Amino acid sequence: MAHQAKEAIMRQRKIDLEKFDRADRESRLILDAERQARAEKTARLREQRLKAMRAALTELKPANQA
Repeated sequence: MAHQAKEAIMRQRKIDLEKFDRADRESRLILDAERQARAEKTARLREQRLKAMRAALTELKPANQA
């Protein structure tokens, strides 16, 4: 009987570890996807900002030259 209880505990630990590992993998996938989305958004916003700055400089240059 003690042997069966020990086996049940070991089985439960294995299931718990598998569940933990699966949750860990899934959370890493989600975090990686979120990190990539933030990086893409940052790059997009940076490009928009640089484009706006270039446009503003282009508008100012002819005014300064006149």
